[in-house]
Amino acid sequence: MKRTELHIVIGGGIAGCLAAIMRRRAGYRVLLLERAEARSPEAHPICTGASNIVSENHSGAEYPFDPQSARDCFDGRLVNERFFPNLVFGGKDYSRVIASRAMQDSGTDIIGQCRDNMRVIQDRYAQRCAEDPANALFGAPEQVCREIPAPEGISDVGATFVTPQRGINPVVVTALLDQELRRCGVEVRGGAEVTEVSRRSDGTYQVEYVEDEVRKTVVGDQVSLCAATETPAMARRLNPSLALPSIYMALRQILFVDLPDGTTRDYTCLKLEDEYGGMLSPFSRNTALVYYPPAAHIAVHRVDPTTYALPEDFRHYLRNGHPEARERAELALRQLSQWYPEVRGAEVVSAHLKVAINTTDSSRLRRNAGVLDVAPGCTATVLLKWTMCVVNAQRDLEAALRHSIATGNADRDEYAELVARATVPIAPPADMAAWQRRLGVFARNMGVPERLAVPFVAAGEPDGGLARTVPSLASS
Repeated sequence: MKRTELHIVIGGGIAGCLAAIMRRRAGYRVLLLERAEARSPEAHPICTGASNIVSENHSGAEYPFDPQSARDCFDGRLVNERFFPNLVFGGKDYSRVIASRAMQDSGTDIIGQCRDNMRVIQDRYAQRCAEDPANALFGAPEQVCREIPAPEGISDVGATFVTPQRGINPVVVTALLDQELRRCGVEVRGGAEVTEVSRRSDGTYQVEYVEDEVRKTVVGDQVSLCAATETPAMARRLNPSLALPSIYMALRQILFVDLPDGTTRDYTCLKLEDEYGGMLSPFSRNTALVYYPPAAHIAVHRVDPTTYALPEDFRHYLRNGHPEARERAELALRQLSQWYPEVRGAEVVSAHLKVAINTTDSSRLRRNAGVLDVAPGCTATVLLKWTMCVVNAQRDLEAALRHSIATGNADRDEYAELVARATVPIAPPADMAAWQRRLGVFARNMGVPERLAVPFVAAGEPDGGLARTVPSLASS
């Protein structure tokens, strides 16, 4: 590049952290503004909001009613597997997907839908392997998703399938992102609440924010909007004519539970669907996330297409908690215990409210909104699915590079090299034991139980921290 541009990333969730890391690796100076304040000087205040409760690196199997969602998720799942070290995954190498006999009997051909969806994923995997042999991470395509005999000890089984879906420990992910932000030299300012973003006459961007009750201003060459629920509103204010998709926000209750008998390394089920649905996702040997839709789904609203503001009742519940939190938790454990033997005798460690963003009002569909070009030099990432986080971060970087080329600050022949440099896998910690001792700091910062700060993969286990030996994601 002819000069070093300053890029301002707004929002320190998974989307913002990855956008900042990739842009910095490509050679830009990067300032990350996050409104949350750090509870400890040892940890940046990242992944404290919508990104602090991560469940699964989805393979697409949870979307049997929507082949495009399944393909999107599998693509993201494959890229995430190559980008993150193995230690982020929550203790399993596959998921069992159980199609409910009761759902089948009620008139929905869930077994047929799942069988069709397994073929969709197999075909997508075969296509990706043909494009690049380095994508062959899960064995033969015909084995990546397959039907297996019904497991013992579980009720209401119509058919059972295996997929390469894996749980993700959010504390481990956050600690790795913190490590990479520091290694790359990204400047992170916590307690910085952005109040306005405007484009100046020279094409640069002015960002106004409040830090320690003091109003401040910073001017950057480019801006990346990654502030979760606030991003659509920021984008619309910058460009009132921007074509945004319909945005739905759902308020959900997620539980972390203690499993007195533990869970095996290769086990988790996804029940399908509605009143027959639920999830058990282990994060450490005795702690798991559980999710039962009838108890978890509190409300869903289409946000105002003019303001894109978070619904006021959501703001109230996020600040003050939900009055039915205990009853919903009890219902979830009672219902899930008939499907997951591990949950019998489990105790709730904590309940969390989470805002899920979607482009439909149905949880059966979850299309990736991708990265929006808001204005020249300004992007917006609406992260509808954690599984797509690395894919979207690369698209965000590509948009930034295209703008640099258009303004004459970068040459077109630099493009591929910079993308390849920016997307190399995150390296595991050099001193794994010392790194693991700091995980509790991140759990406290994120407001999640400290027992999540124990990775399923211990420091001394073989391959515990090894990233996939893939040089670049540029071909993905």
